[in-house]
Amino acid sequence: MSAIKVMVVDDSLFSRTFIVEILRDSGLEVVGEVDSYDSLIETYERCKPDVVTMDIVMPDIDGFECSRALFVKDPNAKIILVSSMKDAESEAEARRIGISGYIQKPVDSDYLVQMIKNVMAPDIHYDHLLAYGLETFKESLTQNISRMTKSPVSFTSYENFGDHYLSQGITAVIGLIGRHSGSMILDMSMETAERIVEMLLKRAHRNREEVLAMVAELANIIAGVACSMLNKSDKTYSLSVSPPSLFYGTGTEIMSPNLKMDAVTAETNFGNIFLGVGFKKGSSIWM
Repeated sequence: MSAIKVMVVDDSLFSRTFIVEILRDSGLEVVGEVDSYDSLIETYERCKPDVVTMDIVMPDIDGFECSRALFVKDPNAKIILVSSMKDAESEAEARRIGISGYIQKPVDSDYLVQMIKNVMAPDIHYDHLLAYGLETFKESLTQNISRMTKSPVSFTSYENFGDHYLSQGITAVIGLIGRHSGSMILDMSMETAERIVEMLLKRAHRNREEVLAMVAELANIIAGVACSMLNKSDKTYSLSVSPPSLFYGTGTEIMSPNLKMDAVTAETNFGNIFLGVGFKKGSSIWM
């Protein structure tokens, strides 16, 4: 496979040289260097890069305007901002424009190269998350249940999940936020939840709210630890969790029509716990 072609846009000679050396040492092909807007379009059309690294602060016109100009010429251009500036306002503008990624200086060489490769291979990145996502959440559930209750956990596959699930009694849904967003579903019967509460608190539960709060917190911990594990394996996942949404009552049906989920049943000393995890493909990389 031919090397990824990169064009580097930065008015600083040192910054351009530094980035160029990183790219070349990593086996990428630097096809053009630009220090101002004047030669931007001509160089882009002549070099036909796969990816452009773009500084924001330049003397004649900023990186956002340069990016807009490139998108006019090529709506499919892949641009990564590489700048000392990175704040909420800048990120919001970059997302609105359609920038593929954003790295703050000083540049981490491995981080930059990995981001460029991920920009060029979104399907591979997403497939990797699908392949390892559920296993990571299973590992997180096992670690946390075993650590808190000193009891074993085993799993059986949950076949025919499809796009809906009939709750056992209490369902916690956690939104997964990142390059590829998704959801985690944790579901158990009220009896299972009560047994876990009694084990953890070493007393009988006082009311339903106490039991529901435990399920919500357990789901939050499992999802948070799993996301941390996935982020450690690849920084560009940039996963975080939203607060849990809780549903309870027998016969509650959980639907996920726009999200393919993989699911398993965790068998514990307290009862069975359903675990479902799904992601949908995103288009941008943020860190």
